[in-house]
Amino acid sequence: MISFDHSPTVYWFLGYLLAGLVIVSSRLNRVPISLYLVLCMALLVFMRLPVVVYNREINPDESQMISHAITLFQDAVYWRSVDGTTIGPLDNYLLVLPKLLGFQLNYSSGRFMGLLCTAGSLLFLFFSIKNWFGANVARGLILVPLFLLAFTQEIDFVHNSSEQLPIFLLAWNTWLLSRLSTSNRNFTRNAFLIGFVAGTIPFAKLQAVPQAFVIALAAFWFCYLHFRKNNEFRPILTLIAGGLSFPFCVLIWTLSNAVFNDLIDFYILGNMVYAEGATLPQIPSQFIKILALSSDFQLFTLTIVIAILAGIYFHFKNPDKRREGMEIRFFILMLVLSSIYAITKSGNDFIHYLNFCIIPLTLLAASATARLGKWASVFPLVLLCWFVGNDAFSYAREGMLNKFNSVNARTLGESPVVTELKKYSKKGDYMTVWGWQCVYYVEAQLAQGTSENHTERSIFNHPMRETYRRKFLSDLNRTKPAFILDAVGKNSVWVQNKETQGISSYPELFQYVQMHYKLAGDFDDTRLYVRKDRLTLR
Repeated sequence: MISFDHSPTVYWFLGYLLAGLVIVSSRLNRVPISLYLVLCMALLVFMRLPVVVYNREINPDESQMISHAITLFQDAVYWRSVDGTTIGPLDNYLLVLPKLLGFQLNYSSGRFMGLLCTAGSLLFLFFSIKNWFGANVARGLILVPLFLLAFTQEIDFVHNSSEQLPIFLLAWNTWLLSRLSTSNRNFTRNAFLIGFVAGTIPFAKLQAVPQAFVIALAAFWFCYLHFRKNNEFRPILTLIAGGLSFPFCVLIWTLSNAVFNDLIDFYILGNMVYAEGATLPQIPSQFIKILALSSDFQLFTLTIVIAILAGIYFHFKNPDKRREGMEIRFFILMLVLSSIYAITKSGNDFIHYLNFCIIPLTLLAASATARLGKWASVFPLVLLCWFVGNDAFSYAREGMLNKFNSVNARTLGESPVVTELKKYSKKGDYMTVWGWQCVYYVEAQLAQGTSENHTERSIFNHPMRETYRRKFLSDLNRTKPAFILDAVGKNSVWVQNKETQGISSYPELFQYVQMHYKLAGDFDDTRLYVRKDRLTLR
């Protein structure tokens, strides 16, 4: 497999050369749309390849999701074997696919699946803009999010995140809405599909529900207009039926696997506790606070603002009093507001939440520049110039272009505690980590012995802590993991106080561990407990 050092100058030069070719192609109508989109996707994959082959954790969420996928391959019943906390089941099932094709579940496979979602989202965005505002605007404006996602090296936009699949589903649904609103062809089928895709989104990530609700509401409006014009009620019924079909299937599945109560407790109620963050008046300041943490997204936003201002200027210079498209523009505005709400409601300052804004903001810019035609391709130059300048400065100052040096990092690393436990492990073993260090699951390639793979919800004091603790002990009795790791300490995210947060802080768990496990040692501040019968067999 190819690897990249910190200064792949020829590779970076070819990337910017390809970006220039894409810009030129955006202005040439004789370049077919299909070829143009191939060039766009080639640029995205080409510039994201360095981080894909870098097989190390760059964000704790990656290890959390990959360990869920490893576990689901062994026990496919979500909420019994896996509790993704804020992450829905579809996100984690997606990451199992490489294993089904014979590949190891690691950081490279996870980022590759995320990259596929990103590529699909951009394609659906392109065709949505094309349907609403024309091919010339689509060819120009699609380059703004493309350049951001291709050239940024900010971790929150390149790591495998739980936002990538729901954004893909939202983009798919937006495209379906663009078809519904611009053509009577397959109207009923499109209505059903919008409802169906909207119904899947809560099971990818609850945070995406506000945008899914806006899309479904817009679809209902267009179905109502269709009813008034054609006296046909069927599209409204199929929209509702589509929206209910996937949740109904999930209901049947959870009841048949006896995990319905877990769905309510750990996905609905648990996330309601998590979402008690920013109030409505705090949302603008919270959004600005998150935006201030990402210079690349600030330039993306600036590009969008420049495009919108140019569109407004052109509108007042050549007024167009037609009211066509006002409903679409209102929908896009509501989509932007719902994305900001989704980003800020939890009160957490996570930059990767900004991913939810990329498509709505691009659509807003497209709606403002709809009359500029091919001149819309001028705006991405602002963003491209930023990345060229930033990379040139970084190379002159530090000799660095690529932040993800994959030389000797194309395979999984191995922490000292993982090296030790491999002396005792065998295929099909379960392992449990107390604390927050999910990288151990990925390095050991072992399934979770408890559905909660990072135990901050069993550690921090909140209204549902005892519910999480009971589930934790119940899972231990069910899976009887070969290893329990007390990771609370310097290697653990958020939980590092051994006295107040370690295994001994939970008396029932500590008693269970003392009864069934033996301490094998302390390895780089992580305690390894091996099940006593495993030591006997060895």
